[in-house]
Amino acid sequence: MNPSSPRGRLRDALLSVGERGDVDEAGLSAAVTTALRELASEVLGEQSRVELVTVGSEDHPWGRSLGLRLADYDVELPDVLLYADQSDLPPQVQESCPTLCQEEWEAVLLVSKLIFIGLQSEPEPVHADAGQHPQVTPRPPRSVASEQFCQALAAISERADLHQGELTAQLRTALLNFASETPDNKDAAQRIAVLHTGPQQGPRLCLSRSGLAFAKVVLSAGGCPVPSCVREEFPDLTQDEWNAVIHVTGLTLMAFEPEPAGDVG
Repeated sequence: MNPSSPRGRLRDALLSVGERGDVDEAGLSAAVTTALRELASEVLGEQSRVELVTVGSEDHPWGRSLGLRLADYDVELPDVLLYADQSDLPPQVQESCPTLCQEEWEAVLLVSKLIFIGLQSEPEPVHADAGQHPQVTPRPPRSVASEQFCQALAAISERADLHQGELTAQLRTALLNFASETPDNKDAAQRIAVLHTGPQQGPRLCLSRSGLAFAKVVLSAGGCPVPSCVREEFPDLTQDEWNAVIHVTGLTLMAFEPEPAGDVG
């Protein structure tokens, strides 16, 4: 990988979250949040709310996982997107992306949720006496399916030798192997494509019908009111925290894009 740009540094930091071995959670969180802030400064400027997101762990009945979460609300980002992926297409997004349809909006949020889940660490067993977790803990590697999904995402920016059709097929297959072939996932897989969206733009994760880049769609939702379905599940979620979810989702998608040709060097 080439971590010479904010996109590259964020990509490397995100992929490190789910790697095997011992991990210094504080150091890993610092690497992710620093890279997020660098890219946010470049893309979003002062409107960014990425400082409200951190890397942290959560205990589940099946184990303890490490991933991106809201720092103060104490909820994982994919959990917020889980309830958002049935939300109505916001008028603000429709205005920015007039060819976008409701089904594509839902697919963008669903795939974004799966990307966050794929980047998380595999759950490690939770011990009965685990009151305070040490800063450095051994973790298992990603599952084969989640690793293949992550590598298919990374290939968009790193495998210039592959045609966009090959990258699309690889990503669709990896998504379904990782997420299972439910009707919603199969529909979403058919709605994604890796496409070149301009002469100065490398391959990007896009919607297959409209050609809109996922990152453009998501970031256009910044500032939209918290959807009612999200508010119902998380009644204390603030507008700034919702904006943080949108901003970090969009920047994560950008991290798996190559630098625009005009920005290289």
